[in-house]
Amino acid sequence: MTDRSEPETLPLTAESWLLQLPLAALDFETTGLGPHRGDRVIEVAVVRGKAGETPKTWHTLIDPERSVAATQIHGITDAMVAGRPRFAEVADELFRQLEGAVLVAHNAAFDLSFLEMELARVGRTLPPLVVLDTLGLARRVLALGDHRLATLCARLGLTRDRAHRALDDARATWELVQRLALTADPSGHLRLGQAQLLSRRRTPEEHEGLLRRLEAARAQGVPLVVDYVSGDAPGQPPTRRTITIVKLTRSRVDAFCHLRAADRSFRVDRLRIVTEGSTPPRAG
Repeated sequence: MTDRSEPETLPLTAESWLLQLPLAALDFETTGLGPHRGDRVIEVAVVRGKAGETPKTWHTLIDPERSVAATQIHGITDAMVAGRPRFAEVADELFRQLEGAVLVAHNAAFDLSFLEMELARVGRTLPPLVVLDTLGLARRVLALGDHRLATLCARLGLTRDRAHRALDDARATWELVQRLALTADPSGHLRLGQAQLLSRRRTPEEHEGLLRRLEAARAQGVPLVVDYVSGDAPGQPPTRRTITIVKLTRSRVDAFCHLRAADRSFRVDRLRIVTEGSTPPRAG
């Protein structure tokens, strides 16, 4: 089913409250696990809406131009995808559904790898996307040994009628991200940037960029407003504080913490720069 009304868009800033933004949960079903081994997308779904609203849904089966192969997992057969549109034919509509929203996925790296591969097949590149991974977020805020989507749905009582079908998994992921956001910050004021900090590891390039910004602040003596995850306890949200850096290594920051009025040591991988200056900005 396709909802062709124009999706609502809001500025996706790191300081925005996550639960006030449009959340677009994306899920693919595929012929296998290896996009670079010739596996293809056979179903795509997007469930989109803000917290507290009834979300809009869009989904379609896809002709993978090869055998489906993994029917025992998702129940999709070659006959079901015969005559369905190819990925290239639905790509524009897919991006229309994602436009202006936070792209939410469970194990986002998997879905993005297939999206990038399918685009490359038709000479297109992956556009800039604001991504939040519920798998990474669940690992950080829930004290569970198993963070598979099926386990989380069972433990949290989330809707998932058919496992490994794109629409059902996308709907469950859309519900899950809201539950995780409220677990991390029961006030409902978890910021987008804080959620991303909790949910993922930085790439080497992102880490180097952060180190350059930290070193510039140290050299200039400029205080920084940062979000910091101070411990390993599940459910602990980032704390916003102002720091003045005294010493910097690749893994740690020694700084005067204005929140505690004392010298403190911080792990680089657990902090996010909000802005320069001594006064935290207000969320818009």
